[in-house]
Amino acid sequence: MEGFRHVVPIEVIFKDLDVYAHVNNSVFFTYIETARIRYMVDVGIRSPQLKSQELAFILAHINCDFKRPIFYQQRVEVGTRITEIKRTSLRLEHRIETDGQLAATGYGVVVQYDYARQESVPFTQNMRQKVELFEGRGF
Repeated sequence: MEGFRHVVPIEVIFKDLDVYAHVNNSVFFTYIETARIRYMVDVGIRSPQLKSQELAFILAHINCDFKRPIFYQQRVEVGTRITEIKRTSLRLEHRIETDGQLAATGYGVVVQYDYARQESVPFTQNMRQKVELFEGRGF
């Protein structure tokens, strides 16, 4: 998937479908969530087994523009990339393709949050470096 270094294959399962026999629009957000978490774990900025008192990323905003339906047994891939790093937040862009064709685009903003202190916290230089190394560019 051009322009995306991180791509997650998604298996369309029967429960993803709605009465029209295509993937329900709300499930697109689940696909994006799956790709977002995998990206952060794979890049090393989120633990795969998050404990309740650790720092976490919380979703502040998400959107999705639907381009074409997805049907059962189609090959689905979700590309994810970070396009902006601010003091406490990241913007992640997503591209969903089915059988190599664009099915949806979207983006989300996550904020790093300290549940113990109940406040957002800045990204460390180490986290920024991991993202820059993976993405192959600075922010």
